[in-house]
Amino acid sequence: MRITGTLHWIMFGLLVNTAAAAQPPKTDDNKPNVLVVMADDMGFGHVAMNLDLAREASYNPQNLKRDSARYAPEQARAFAQKATPTLSKLAAEGVRFTNAYVPSPLCGPSRAALMTGRYPARFGIYNNADVKAAGLPVSETVLAKEFRNAGYRTAAIGKWHLSKGEGKAKKQLAQHPLDRGFDYFFGFDRSGTPYYGSEILEQNRTPAKAQGYLTDQLTDKAISFINQSDDDPFFLYLAYNAVHGPLREPAPEPYQKQFQSGDKYLDIFYAYLYALDQGVARVMQTLEDKGQLDNTIIMFLSDNGAPGGKPFPLPANAPFTGYKGQVWQGGTRVPVVIWGPDSLIKGGRVEEAVISSMDLLPTGLAATGSPLPDNLDGQNLLPGLQAGKVEGRNLYWASQVSHHWGFIRDKKGKKIDDKATAEPAWAVRSDNWMLRYWADSDKLELFDMSTDHAELKDLAAKHPQVVQSLSRDYAAWFNTLAKPAGWDQQYWRKLAVEE
Repeated sequence: MRITGTLHWIMFGLLVNTAAAAQPPKTDDNKPNVLVVMADDMGFGHVAMNLDLAREASYNPQNLKRDSARYAPEQARAFAQKATPTLSKLAAEGVRFTNAYVPSPLCGPSRAALMTGRYPARFGIYNNADVKAAGLPVSETVLAKEFRNAGYRTAAIGKWHLSKGEGKAKKQLAQHPLDRGFDYFFGFDRSGTPYYGSEILEQNRTPAKAQGYLTDQLTDKAISFINQSDDDPFFLYLAYNAVHGPLREPAPEPYQKQFQSGDKYLDIFYAYLYALDQGVARVMQTLEDKGQLDNTIIMFLSDNGAPGGKPFPLPANAPFTGYKGQVWQGGTRVPVVIWGPDSLIKGGRVEEAVISSMDLLPTGLAATGSPLPDNLDGQNLLPGLQAGKVEGRNLYWASQVSHHWGFIRDKKGKKIDDKATAEPAWAVRSDNWMLRYWADSDKLELFDMSTDHAELKDLAAKHPQVVQSLSRDYAAWFNTLAKPAGWDQQYWRKLAVEE
């Protein structure tokens, strides 16, 4: 369906043209709903909207050697087209960012950054070990509270993964979604859970029973929340566990029958992705039926890049190098779309601007007319979206290069150390430059992102002044960060650079 209507919320003090200024001011009754949909472990090249870039011939041999042994790329690309029609529609009608990043290649820190609009390292969260050791500190403001203060109903549905430890220990801390600004929660508070028969689901603070296929159950809960009231606007964080493993059992027949290549994991993966896509379609249809779709901002992203190895099919993170757990772009550059009826911006694709997932909630919050907290690293994108030009800025990473989920493992995924850590690495993205440092080899590398997406040509020797300047920028930023909550500090200290 092609949605028509008026972006009423443009009136909210963010006007850029005379015609809009002639309309009546916005009231609390028509504040925009804000829906944030997050996929789990979805790679840049898994969705049809990014296949133009994922086809590039310069795909890094480091990835190609691992990926090509898994699946025929043309089959995976065809399945990506079939699996993501709704996401493709959002990208075509809204804003597709092709230079969008998350501040961490791991899910816990990435989600902490989304929820706070701040670099997770500012409060000691560098990897999943830090989340397990401390959780998202109660001193940090989850921006759901700001939406609630603005008169919004708020809900978190799906994966949380921001509380300390496991089991009973969680209940002793104010880190549950209901403690962090959400009125309603349905989901789980771990890194992952099976798609059938999950035993760790909660509704608010009460254990809940798994019913059928989890992706559908999460969609059902989101629709129920939307239908609860027509009186107040809502902020809904819908964090699907798809397409995170385990990919053991087929999706329900309406999804699975679409994908019949004969390769079990390829078929299951794209059926799981299609179920997510169709869940978003059902939510949008509910909003349209209620007359609210033309007053809803929808933001879509992934929490990090796809992992390496089976069962995550090519083209995965193409055309970028690396995987989940690594500060290569394959771990940190993700699909991001912002959608609004009749388009939020002039045009539909933003290639030049370097943005972060930390920008999404501040942007949604700004659309409510609320002032933004003054300690955010994320930026309000609305003025740039409406003017047709989003300004970029430097982005930083202080993380690691793990071959498998943050633990020290070899390239085949075999665990070689029990500590939840890995050798550190840091990076800076500034305009077209990407500077990256590997502690294990004590090496700095510089790449030109405008011509070398796969980062095949190290230009550090040719541009020593750029290396020096960006190293100073990184050092100044690193000096504002907190010590890790759980990461072994002997590794963390290797991230420090003298200014």
